[in-house]
Amino acid sequence: MMGMVFTELLDMVEGKFSLDMVDAVVERAGAKGSYTSVGNYDDEELSKLVVALSEETGVPVPQLLHTYGVHLFGRFVTLFPNFFAPHDSAPSFFSGLESHVHTEVRKLYANAHPPLFLLQHNEDGSLFLDYQSGRGLWQFAQGLIEACLVHFGSQHRVTDVRDLSGNAGTHVRFVLVDA
Repeated sequence: MMGMVFTELLDMVEGKFSLDMVDAVVERAGAKGSYTSVGNYDDEELSKLVVALSEETGVPVPQLLHTYGVHLFGRFVTLFPNFFAPHDSAPSFFSGLESHVHTEVRKLYANAHPPLFLLQHNEDGSLFLDYQSGRGLWQFAQGLIEACLVHFGSQHRVTDVRDLSGNAGTHVRFVLVDA
């Protein structure tokens, strides 16, 4: 997994809790604790960090993943404004995620394996946004999605989450309805 995911997680922990909490989480997780944004790290290490954060704070892992998704989206907007500038709506951004954003990520980081997001427009105005990733971090994806909707001032809201992978969390459909 891309190092930026690790560095931003630890920055969020420091900002929401403290530097001491970062140290406690890294120690509890038995993690490296020294990451670079351009590095590539084992997916399992991120899981250990989030579980350790949950144990230290008492906040459930799914809630932490969602909160982190919201946080990271804000960082993406700040760090990569060129990914957002061509879009005037969340559906437009979601439509270009694979063809533009993830293509660029793969060019910049050869070892990157971003999740797959597929958007379907339905006749009733609702949207299906499918998340597919072997990592099963759908709560994290939901935080990213909801932050994107807010960023673009969308009237769409996530009204249903359907696990299409037999509760593995590796293929999840987010149902977005225009509120």
